[in-house]
Amino acid sequence: MNQTKQPIPAERIDEIPTNPSVHKARVIAIAVLMLAGLCITAWSWGAPALDAFLARNTLVSILFQGNGSTRMFTFCLQFFGIAGALCLLAGMAGLFRNRATYQALRIALVVTCIAVAAFIYVTWQAAYSILGSGFDVNSEKQDGVTTLMLIWDVCWPALAVALYSVWLLVLLRSRSVCAAFTGETGGPLHGDHLLESLRTHGRDPRHRRSIYGSVLTHFVVIIFIPYLLSLPGCVEPYRVPKGSGNPVVAMVKMVQPKKKKQKTLSLRPNSAILFDMPDLDHTSVDEMIEKQTQLTYDAATNAKSGKIGKGGGTKGGWPEGMDDYKIRFIRLDHGGDGWDDGMNESASDINFLRYFATATGLTKIAGKGESHSISMLAKYPKDGFPPFVFITGNGDIGRVSSDDIKILREYCLGGGMLIADAGSAKFHQSFTRLMSQVFPDKPMLDIADDDMLYQLPFSFPNGAPAFWHHGGRRPLGVKHEGRWIVFYHPGDMNDAWKSQGFTDVTPEMRDAALNLGVNLVYYAFTQWDEQITKKRK
Repeated sequence: MNQTKQPIPAERIDEIPTNPSVHKARVIAIAVLMLAGLCITAWSWGAPALDAFLARNTLVSILFQGNGSTRMFTFCLQFFGIAGALCLLAGMAGLFRNRATYQALRIALVVTCIAVAAFIYVTWQAAYSILGSGFDVNSEKQDGVTTLMLIWDVCWPALAVALYSVWLLVLLRSRSVCAAFTGETGGPLHGDHLLESLRTHGRDPRHRRSIYGSVLTHFVVIIFIPYLLSLPGCVEPYRVPKGSGNPVVAMVKMVQPKKKKQKTLSLRPNSAILFDMPDLDHTSVDEMIEKQTQLTYDAATNAKSGKIGKGGGTKGGWPEGMDDYKIRFIRLDHGGDGWDDGMNESASDINFLRYFATATGLTKIAGKGESHSISMLAKYPKDGFPPFVFITGNGDIGRVSSDDIKILREYCLGGGMLIADAGSAKFHQSFTRLMSQVFPDKPMLDIADDDMLYQLPFSFPNGAPAFWHHGGRRPLGVKHEGRWIVFYHPGDMNDAWKSQGFTDVTPEMRDAALNLGVNLVYYAFTQWDEQITKKRK
């Protein structure tokens, strides 16, 4: 049933202040002076920020020159300067209350709103021209979501200025302020009605409350919750086992599998021409795979007493760890194809954690794998960050922003270790390109067969075992101050961790891949312990 909207009751109108308010008039004049500072700041800082952005994105710079976006941005920034100058003059004049200064304040605020509207329009057009061209922004691929986020990042200060200006315009159109400037008395103006409507929920309180609820809900979901997630303390600190232990040494010998003799069929032994029938079970692809995986590993444990760790004790653990520990396996969600390969029913991460617990005696492991974005690494406390994170994929790495690149670099340099595993040749190319962005000053190095990574707790005399060679035959890494901060296996080590039925590796290959993973985690924990020791000193 439709309800007829009733006008604001007379008793409410009588409550609206209509007497001249000199105090409010002065506050508005000072507020306009502050607005002048914001506009002039946008004008002075905007040009260098635009130049820096275009310098980082050469293709975007060429695009903007061609479609006129650079010229339009320059015009908008100059428009902000003009608006700032008008607000400065009007604000100073507004301290002397008269009809002319009242109109000057209104004109300055309207010009500011027009400047904001023009800037938002130009930003919108420019951002979607980038999306249409397919160019990256700050080495980040653009899609509908990233384009909207780019527009928001650029425009939210301007939107705040617009909201500030509109609020001052509403106050200027209230009777008490207008009377202070012009001396005109009378009934409430439009500003009074709007302010009263906001205060009392208007002519239809139920409808107005529903609007308020909708606006508040959108604010919470779109702005407030993402803001909370960006604050520290939204992740569970990583707890390394506390204690003292020894590296468990296991000798690993290479086993050469026996080659099957290929059968050759012919029509007649003495024929001048032999007709060889190919063996369908032994194609050229099979030969290539056999050559690539012909070296398997058989582990024979020759362990020291006690559990794995550092410090020479027997209970296991690391001196800077925590008593209530939990060993977790964290993957980085980059959004690209196959980023979560192995986290489904094939359970490669859980299989590895269970094997790690059996091999090391440190049995408190996570019951499930974890994943989060690169940006979440910045939320860990300085003494509770994960010693390692894992990244893999079957195609190109997804969206990685400039902030993500900075966070990943700081995580690795600060004591963390990135373990990467190629699921395809595409991932190999994408990952090596990412590393050149994260560590432009640190090339990826070949890891020698006698490196410490291959010594403890399992020994690999011939280096890392080879599997499918999506990115070559040799593991690569990035080193910082004598410490490996990135280990990259080009042969899909993670595939050998999967449950039976999801992979065709031999038991020897599976054991070799799991043992190598144990070595990497042991190394990451030990380096983590040393870094935490330095920080706590």
